[in-house]
Amino acid sequence: MLRIASNKSNLRVIRASINGSRDLVSAKPILPQNAKLLAWGIFLIFFFENEALGILPQDLVFIYRNVRVSDFLLYALTIYSIFCSKEYLDLFRSKSFVIVKYMLLFFIFEFFISSIVYKVNIIEYFFRLKILWMSMLVLPYMLLLRRGGVGYLIKLILPVAIISNIFYILSATTGVALLPNMDIVKQDLPGGLKVYRVYGGTFFGEIFFLGFIFNWNETKLKFTQIPLAILFIVPHILAFGRNAWVFLSFAIVFIIFWSSFKKRNFRTLLRQVIIILVFGLVFKYFFTQVLPESEKLTSAIDARIEQGQEDAKYGEGTFGTRLANIKALIDVWYQNPVFGIGMHPLWVIKPLTAEESIIAWGFSDIKWASILAAYGIVGFAFAISFQLYYIFLTFRLLIKISDINLNYFFLLLFLIILLYDSLINYAYMLTSVNLLGLGYMISFYVANVVLLYEKEKIKNKIQKNAQLPLQKIPQ
Repeated sequence: MLRIASNKSNLRVIRASINGSRDLVSAKPILPQNAKLLAWGIFLIFFFENEALGILPQDLVFIYRNVRVSDFLLYALTIYSIFCSKEYLDLFRSKSFVIVKYMLLFFIFEFFISSIVYKVNIIEYFFRLKILWMSMLVLPYMLLLRRGGVGYLIKLILPVAIISNIFYILSATTGVALLPNMDIVKQDLPGGLKVYRVYGGTFFGEIFFLGFIFNWNETKLKFTQIPLAILFIVPHILAFGRNAWVFLSFAIVFIIFWSSFKKRNFRTLLRQVIIILVFGLVFKYFFTQVLPESEKLTSAIDARIEQGQEDAKYGEGTFGTRLANIKALIDVWYQNPVFGIGMHPLWVIKPLTAEESIIAWGFSDIKWASILAAYGIVGFAFAISFQLYYIFLTFRLLIKISDINLNYFFLLLFLIILLYDSLINYAYMLTSVNLLGLGYMISFYVANVVLLYEKEKIKNKIQKNAQLPLQKIPQ
């Protein structure tokens, strides 16, 4: 009598595990309480970072100088995720996470060197320096993804996103700041037009908007979602930010063509173009017939585009300022070409001199030059390596993965951001890593990539084992 050594029971268990976790939003009907609490913690970080939308008094938002409640939540969640590291140890050890681990070590090295050079209180500076802590947020994200709580986090964010985007539209049309973290300036445009430029205030609106576009392309156009999609796109139109307009246009086109490429179906492309045209017509009707002073705003958009063309041609306006900032940052880099100036106190304390003000403005506006000035050629090499590696990895995963779900959308969005920052962004980005390290969104995208990489690796092992020839074992 012969036995088959294929370990079928174990394979069934692994297959069931993968099939049961294909969509992290709906995989578990009852979400564990620890996943909900972790999602609440991350949501509150975002909430307090936006100064609680003005709902709470400033005394309850800021605790010490510019240290907010969100900072203490960030400390707590990072420490908690380290204690729970067994749950996502495979993700932390993943080959796809190696470059980020080296970058985190480099940031810690820069912190210690900067503390010595600038003679700051190392303990206070450590806790006030968000650069380190925001990058470490990748660990709580890994834990949240492992527990399947991303969908719950999105449900927490959605109501606040709706409120903040409504306030943004009202602020942009009235010139009255309705949220505490808003800055409003009046800008002159060609033709004597004046508009209110609103900085800050939106709460993940662009991600929700692109999520709707992605969902319509992969399933079907839902007319009930169109009002929300309009709500989330209008603030980015009224921001009069040319960079935002170009990014959203690029993202929509990329989503359409990627879906068609993946399905290799011309009818799919035609269907998606029709969907976008339908949405565009509805949006145009809303913008011209419903929005106050729509005629003036439409003329202002045309004038802003014309102004951008003039600025690009003659190196004036925003473009001229950025070119000057790049020169200033390069001069700073010359002071220490290998490791840069490090984590300067002006990142925590406001700039004290005119030179520091120019540097601070450049740091907030230009990514590649600010990385070069702050972290030198070593940090710049890390940033470029990060960019190239994750472009390659996300593209490869998107080709292989067949399950179209929430994780897939974030993977696609990450590739769009990486490509845009590398090739198209005329704000001189070049890299998605910035002065503040990974930042809270790039940290999430990285954690999502690592999760999908490990799932795909397990799936490939199963398929490989299933194709092995059967072995005969004596009884």
